[in-house]
Amino acid sequence: MIKLVLCFMFCYLTTAEPIVYKDCPGDNLGHATAVTLSPCPQQPCTFKHGDKVTVTITFNAANDTSILHSKVFGIVADIPVPFPLPNQDGCRDSGINCPITKGQTYTYTSSFDVLPTYPQITLVVMWKLEGATGNFVCFTFPMSISDSGAVVG
Repeated sequence: MIKLVLCFMFCYLTTAEPIVYKDCPGDNLGHATAVTLSPCPQQPCTFKHGDKVTVTITFNAANDTSILHSKVFGIVADIPVPFPLPNQDGCRDSGINCPITKGQTYTYTSSFDVLPTYPQITLVVMWKLEGATGNFVCFTFPMSISDSGAVVG
């Protein structure tokens, strides 16, 4: 049993990779210090229908805030298209307990399923963590969604 648990842990740890990302242009109050995505063994990340994607964002709080909202957009033809997350409240079930205190380091974690209804596409994703006074974190990264390869029928 211990070998099985160790195998699962090894597989998880080897697929959660730090990614290269860019800060959003504009008036960000804070910046991510590290971002990991799983499963993403190489960049650009390619997620398959049926995958459960976990994102972990580490950041230093630039201001105090009692709220934190997570927002994700797919940039399609230079237009940010909102992507609904199952939990947009960054203070709930994310590893963060609000209020957030200026100068402290926090690690936010969220997961979402890559549904079969999502189109196969390559795009840039913009991820924001917003506090009461604006963006705490905003970054972009390239990714694609592909078919799971499962045979239907």
